[in-house]
Amino acid sequence: MKTPSTSIDGHLKKVAEENQEAKKENDSPSEAFVTAPEHHLKRVEKHHQNLSDQTGGSLGSSHEKAQLLSNKTHYNPHDPDARISVKPGKARKLNYHCSMAVDTAEGVISHIQADFADGRDSQYLPNISLQVQNRLKKNELAMTDLLADAGYSNGSNYSFLEQRNITGWIPVFGKYKPEIEGFPYNKEKDEYSCPMNRPLPFKGFHTNLDGTVLKNYWAASKECTVCRMKSTCAPNTRCKKITRTVYDAQYLRAYQRQQSKRGRHMRKLRQSTVEPVFGSLTQYYGLRKIGVLGKSDAHKVMLMAAIAFNLKKYLKTGGRKPFKAVFEAIIDDLQPNWFTYFTHKLIHTDFTKG
Repeated sequence: MKTPSTSIDGHLKKVAEENQEAKKENDSPSEAFVTAPEHHLKRVEKHHQNLSDQTGGSLGSSHEKAQLLSNKTHYNPHDPDARISVKPGKARKLNYHCSMAVDTAEGVISHIQADFADGRDSQYLPNISLQVQNRLKKNELAMTDLLADAGYSNGSNYSFLEQRNITGWIPVFGKYKPEIEGFPYNKEKDEYSCPMNRPLPFKGFHTNLDGTVLKNYWAASKECTVCRMKSTCAPNTRCKKITRTVYDAQYLRAYQRQQSKRGRHMRKLRQSTVEPVFGSLTQYYGLRKIGVLGKSDAHKVMLMAAIAFNLKKYLKTGGRKPFKAVFEAIIDDLQPNWFTYFTHKLIHTDFTKG
């Protein structure tokens, strides 16, 4: 029988001291850096303050431990690619963004990808459309029209599509005004006129903190100072100023397409084509919740769901049962190029988001 060198009480005391020291080391806060710009942090703080000041807020908002989290100030160390997303009527949680392109002629998925959930829909459109257009071109197909919801509305996107000879049927978001009431625009002179028929010429460009380029127009201060309408037209400034986006012409053309008869038809076509596809993926193909970590793995899950959806549609429309070699080739490379194998013809391409 072996006798321990120390008593049981002494051993337990020593273990307790070691555990206490390890706990102190683990509790020491690690150094963390906030990389968001100062103006972004101020915007987040103001938004949270406005939500806190509202009476009758969401359930649980008055609890002492309740807090509003933002991607500008927090991240998940277990899954850094996941982002907090906010949707009306839904709780804040970590998500991935699913971008998808659907052929409205056959209803097949021509592209799908995973993106960060805190990004705007509009920033993903150029990359998606380029990939779809190049893939179709390799298979001697052409993308002539693009349908998307207002989340993809962006002046640079309208300009991008026009440069690639693609007609964009994307509704203009609600804040855009095609005309400024009481201030007609002269395209030849590039200037506005006020109700007193005084000019507001173009004065230069301005780039805000987010990189958006704007055009500035304003009247002469000496004319505004003596104007009898200054109290109602420009009460808080020396002169009347008008700010417009550099993509105003592209916005106007998109707005006119939106109001046309064909524009209304395209909106109904998008709603009847892409929305059911996305609903099927979330309800029946496992995209409501993704049990993986990282954007690359999330992309693989979305890609496999799109593969299953397209194969089922292919078989339903009378296609022959694929040979084993076909499945082996798909599994070997898992490249998006295979989507066009099941596309018989393309009329339009539609985008959606998740």
